[in-house]
Amino acid sequence: MVPIGTLSVEGLSKVEQAYQIAVRLTKSEYERIQDLVEAGLYRSAADFAREALRSMLREVEPTSVRDVSAKEAETMIDEFLLQHPGPHFASEIAEALGLEYRTTFETIRRMLEKEKVRKSRL
Repeated sequence: MVPIGTLSVEGLSKVEQAYQIAVRLTKSEYERIQDLVEAGLYRSAADFAREALRSMLREVEPTSVRDVSAKEAETMIDEFLLQHPGPHFASEIAEALGLEYRTTFETIRRMLEKEKVRKSRL
């Protein structure tokens, strides 16, 4: 890991050292990430990598995540989008609603296929 500067964490008074790491991916992994970025689920491959790492780190800590059916997740996401108009990342919706990331991504993908939501042009 190489330190690349400092990172100010919003809401906290301390400043954390930021680090950069390099990772090798297969072509199919890289293409899958690019598909998610193009679908508007992430801002960039780097954003995906940060969220993936944070997700894995959260998995090793006890958390409270709602266990809901696909239909319930769709209803919750639909209500969230009605109450919070504008573009949102799937990870943001998952965190706001306390849903598992996988459930949120799969539900949004189905909603895109049904044309209940559309991709943002961020």
